[in-house]
Amino acid sequence: MIFIPMWDGSLGCSSYLVGDSAGGKALVVDPLQNLGADSYILSAAEQGLEIVAVVETHVHADHHSAARELAEKLGIHVSLSHKAPAAFAFNPLHDGDVIDLGYVSAQLWETPGHTPDSISLLIADTTRSQEPWAVLTGDSLFVGDVGRPDLADPTVDAVKAAARDQFQSVQRLMNLEDTTEIYPAHYGASACGGLFLNHKPMSTIGFERKWNRFVQLTDPEEFTNQLLALLKPPPEGAAAIRSENLGQDA
Repeated sequence: MIFIPMWDGSLGCSSYLVGDSAGGKALVVDPLQNLGADSYILSAAEQGLEIVAVVETHVHADHHSAARELAEKLGIHVSLSHKAPAAFAFNPLHDGDVIDLGYVSAQLWETPGHTPDSISLLIADTTRSQEPWAVLTGDSLFVGDVGRPDLADPTVDAVKAAARDQFQSVQRLMNLEDTTEIYPAHYGASACGGLFLNHKPMSTIGFERKWNRFVQLTDPEEFTNQLLALLKPPPEGAAAIRSENLGQDA
């Protein structure tokens, strides 16, 4: 397995290049416009990898995505949840779908809450184990926190429903083994998390199970109430950025 995090610390955003060195195939997850589409192509080429999939864990509202530009350069469609309300053609992903890179694979789990189209990717390297070695959690589960539920639809009822979805998604992720590493889409300075979002960009399921205050909440109403009570102000220009990332800016 080749696993290369590509971070933008100024925004607290994470993206990932995941590849199979034996087969020479790779996927890119949540590419960032600030880093530029070419940076992912060059990073893959340096490892002898061909990018065959560009995946967004959800439609982002805090930063400009490079997914469409990267996919166009590669001659492929962006892969998104089938629930994504994108205005451009994309490859729809469903729960349980697998992106096969050879010995390395990424299985999709639908983990709504932050947005209805939020997904997580379970990364396995079968040269070591059939079990997932890591999970790219998008904005579902962070280090020390969980994703905010108010950016896709800020109306009161929608936010409460999204928070309840977030609870179920976090509980689903807790079914993974304690040793599973988690790599979220945000850390540190990001406005997509709450007051407890850690500056460390990765963790494990076991550590979050023991120390993440939201993971420890077993009642969905208590989870919802605490999540909503601790919301930070939304990212500046969130609606406009989300609209652009949806392809509604044309």
